Amino acid sequence: MSRPPRRPAWQRTTLLVSLALTAMLGATLYFATSSLPFLASSPTSDPVFGSLNACLHHAVPSRTGFTVSRDARQAAVWSTNTVARCALGTDETREKTWGIPGVTVGAFDGAGGLWVVSQPGGLTSTLLAVTDQGATPHGETGAQGLAGTATGLVVLEQDGRLVALSSSGEGTGVAELPPSRGLRLAVSADGTRVAVTGDGALRVYEAARLTPVRLEVPCDVASFWWLREGHRALIECGADGFALVLDVDRGGQDAATPRVRSPSTLAGPDGPFVEPCDVLPCTATDPLGPPR
Repeated sequence: MSRPPRRPAWQRTTLLVSLALTAMLGATLYFATSSLPFLASSPTSDPVFGSLNACLHHAVPSRTGFTVSRDARQAAVWSTNTVARCALGTDETREKTWGIPGVTVGAFDGAGGLWVVSQPGGLTSTLLAVTDQGATPHGETGAQGLAGTATGLVVLEQDGRLVALSSSGEGTGVAELPPSRGLRLAVSADGTRVAVTGDGALRVYEAARLTPVRLEVPCDVASFWWLREGHRALIECGADGFALVLDVDRGGQDAATPRVRSPSTLAGPDGPFVEPCDVLPCTATDPLGPPR
């Protein structure tokens, strides 16, 4: 019986090298393609907030909330017992931490001051002004939301009351809201208008004294964004599925292109739209711009 011809040694070597190269190329392609989404969505690689996010993550690795200043040059995060603020300097990012327990919400006021609500142990909630010298109490509060304005900040209480404060903590206005679920605050680009959405309703107030701004909305509001130009806002209607651009002061309405939009908030007059990623701020797509 004849024996099968043996494969020359050089052919076996070539085959092994080809298999090894194929495996290496496959592994390289896998890691390259699998790492792209991570790099694209990494908070520390964000084009606006990358340096701040690296600082914040170093200060508080596990976070429960964050907020951004109106000029997008400061951001703060909090955990169960720590608050950290990072600020962009001329040549470095400055970090400061405080031991404040039970923080539920926070915001930067129009002057760049940081405010938080602390409710340690689920007991009484206290509004605190946080400075380099420490945290100063400004009374008990049932706040479920804070937002910075041009003149200070607004506080949304759990009972539906809206309170305007100056940057020094003095009350400047109060408004009573009807009972609604899922109330949310949003401040216009120039910081002089405050919008409250919830249960399909939209209400707008002058920020300093909370004087109501008369506004007619033709549908139940499902989503809301302030836009950069003037007191214009984009709304998405819940039942009808269409989008409108509203001129809040003049009452004008224009149709907007329907498309999928991510929830985001305008940081300030020149700031980007902000969305959360890993409980840190990341740059979001302009809701009127092309989708990413």
